[in-house]
Amino acid sequence: MAASVDYLIIGNSAAGISAAEAIRKTDREGSVLIVGSEPHSAYGRPLISYLLEGKTTLDEIWLKPEDFYEKNRLERWLGPEFQVTRLDPAAHRAICTGGEQIEYRRCLLATGSVPFMPPIPGLGQAANVYPFITLDQALSVQEAARAATERAHGANRPSRCVVIGAGLIGLKAAEALCGFVDEVAVLEMAPRILPAVLDQEGAQVLQRQLASRGITCLPGVTAANIEVEQGSAVACHLTDDTVMACDFIVAAVGVRPNSTLAVEAGARQGRGLVCDEHLRTSLADVWAAGDLVQVTDAIDGSQHPLALWPAAVAQGGVAGAAMAEAPEAPAYSSAFAVNAVDFFESSLLTAGCINPPDDGGFTVKTEVDGDAYVKFVFREGRLVGYILLNRPANAGIYTALIENAVPVDQLDPAMFSAAPENLDFPQPLRWARLHRFYPTDRDQRGWKEGC
Repeated sequence: MAASVDYLIIGNSAAGISAAEAIRKTDREGSVLIVGSEPHSAYGRPLISYLLEGKTTLDEIWLKPEDFYEKNRLERWLGPEFQVTRLDPAAHRAICTGGEQIEYRRCLLATGSVPFMPPIPGLGQAANVYPFITLDQALSVQEAARAATERAHGANRPSRCVVIGAGLIGLKAAEALCGFVDEVAVLEMAPRILPAVLDQEGAQVLQRQLASRGITCLPGVTAANIEVEQGSAVACHLTDDTVMACDFIVAAVGVRPNSTLAVEAGARQGRGLVCDEHLRTSLADVWAAGDLVQVTDAIDGSQHPLALWPAAVAQGGVAGAAMAEAPEAPAYSSAFAVNAVDFFESSLLTAGCINPPDDGGFTVKTEVDGDAYVKFVFREGRLVGYILLNRPANAGIYTALIENAVPVDQLDPAMFSAAPENLDFPQPLRWARLHRFYPTDRDQRGWKEGC
């Protein structure tokens, strides 16, 4: 099989779908081919844990209606045989696992992240070790959990899953598995759970709440080696010299940018692919979007990937518009991390810098009230980060304060003690927020006077 297309999109998730929509806004006629290594239509990857919990269904997990591809004239090649294994930018050609060749005019790399498998002895030799990134992996974990519990109960003992890694992926997997196994233990090499999105005090609050639901978290402890019998993991030998029996393992240590295809083709890479403001890579007629792109952190100016769903959607839109040469195509400059997640009845929202260095000129305000924990981080008189654990009201307003670098001395100090209202913003910023979707060429004097 061979194809020749105007636009080739490698990746069928948030960034790729967003790019396809952006292309179609400008170019209704150009041919678009989306290729992906998974056999499914685009789905919400953050929803896979909710699928296992029964909070959503397979019918509700899809990103777009069933006729989305057809209505937008998007050809799709989906499945492992269509995984692109080689990119030849000079020839404008991509080659798939099954030997299919695709000639393109312009290409988008939206290949996301891949799970990192830690070099723990025995981990790679066990068949009952699972990542938890894709829909098929989640369904495999669900089946493994059901089978393990059936075997364990037949032997008159409880079933146990060990999750290696207490980041967002690991803890969501642990939450989902509580309904299928008797015991869930989460190992974390760092001294606290969710080390990238919580501080020590907030992590302790959440860890207590998880323990009340049957999830045992062991920060500061990980697997030193895995005991394997007949091809399956049966126990984890831990770094605290204890041994923990297990029926299966979920490996959720972290992810890394899936940039091998681009790097082997000669793309410039730092911590992720280096792109210009329109997300064009160093390869001719090749753009990138999503988890594999290096972006500038708006808080501290550092360069790193931002593996977040909203960022992938935004970047896909920017890249797609540039590929289609949209008039006044938007640019992508900088961003900061914003996370929103829940665990059982607990809600967690974080943004920006949450664990500032001691010598960086930061000030911190924290408050603990039962199961609620709040932290605000300030620098040079501006909010630069927050943690809201079980106090979610109006988190978007705090995010806007960071985004707009609003001086704190313009605000009522009480807004950091209770959920703020839009009226707590300074008047010029309040006006801009309320009317930000009006055309920029409108005579705005009357609107300003009416605020």
